[in-house]
Amino acid sequence: MRYPNYYPGGLCGIEDVASKLGLSKRTLQRKLKEENTTFQKQLNSTRETLAIHYIRNTDMTTNDIAYLLGYAELNSFLRAFTIWTGKTITEYKKEIS
Repeated sequence: MRYPNYYPGGLCGIEDVASKLGLSKRTLQRKLKEENTTFQKQLNSTRETLAIHYIRNTDMTTNDIAYLLGYAELNSFLRAFTIWTGKTITEYKKEIS
């Protein structure tokens, strides 16, 4: 599976994504609203999917994963991961091994 590499360069804001899609920020927001979602929900869902993929399929460090997903602070990523899965990364890794 191949994922676009927008996060490390900080290109994960709604303006960046709208531009890549050839849309204005407002048009993207309207389209997301039509689908009963928001940009932040989609961003979090993508981050969750990628985090799980990286943990299951790579030997990357937690710091590297947090960086790749666009988190400036490791603690923010750790907190988000626990919210997504109900487990710490250590607990999650033990469960899948």
